[in-house]
Amino acid sequence: MQRILKGIILIISFLLVFGGIFYAKVRYFSPGALTKQKGIAYSNEPTVFIHGYEGNSFSLGPMLRRLEKSNIAKREMTIVVQADGKLTVEGQLSEQNNNPTIMVLFAKDVTDEITQSKWIDEVMRYLYQHQIRRVNLVSHSMGGVSSLRYLLEYAGNKTPVVDRFVAIAAPFNDLEIAEDTEDVFAYELTEDGPSGETPIYQYFDHSMNRLPANIRVLDVAGDLEDGTESDGSVSTHSAFALRWLFQKHAKSYQELTVKGKSGGHSAITKSSQLEEKLIQFIWKKTT
Repeated sequence: MQRILKGIILIISFLLVFGGIFYAKVRYFSPGALTKQKGIAYSNEPTVFIHGYEGNSFSLGPMLRRLEKSNIAKREMTIVVQADGKLTVEGQLSEQNNNPTIMVLFAKDVTDEITQSKWIDEVMRYLYQHQIRRVNLVSHSMGGVSSLRYLLEYAGNKTPVVDRFVAIAAPFNDLEIAEDTEDVFAYELTEDGPSGETPIYQYFDHSMNRLPANIRVLDVAGDLEDGTESDGSVSTHSAFALRWLFQKHAKSYQELTVKGKSGGHSAITKSSQLEEKLIQFIWKKTT
């Protein structure tokens, strides 16, 4: 019995140590500069990453770590938005043309995109105050809805210009944009647009003319290919519901569907297909 107990304690200790090491690699920064790769355009323009409801360092942190290990983009800053909207800033931008990434974390979960969009505005104003004039914006799930609302309500007033906007598995035409429902909600997309409109879609429909000029958009959805046409939480019909509005108001619009197990709502941020598309969309040299 004592041997079994010691074995269990040893396994738990190993898991805690391994988990702590992995958390440190995801959460904190590594020294040094990137080894520049052929075909990648390097600059000091940051790319800001916004997680979804109940997100944390593990939501987008592993992706940022992989991008750094591949010498594509280096994570140089984390901004934690506290419950009162105040910012805690970790790290600093090196200005070494490392394609810096900034991970934004929300200390408190909120279920409305209005509050979260105001918090994103606080982040952008902070960056502007520190001489950051242009950024890219990558978002996941509810973070995509909040980020788009930020772009429509606040962008342009002493905030950096957003060159590229990526929405990953964002519920743009859902009744519930934060917590999951028992069944995946969907208004089917037709050739003329969604067959029905939720309040959040109606807001975007009425406000999209305020989308910043010259913004390029990449819209990403997941499809488990299990017959639901969804990633298990968000329908592809909802993720692509703004297709016609983006095509009308954005400088360019692209779509990506990640299929199979990699297309799960959380798994999609670990997808190599998504990672390759992000690199092509944001950092590839253009001829």
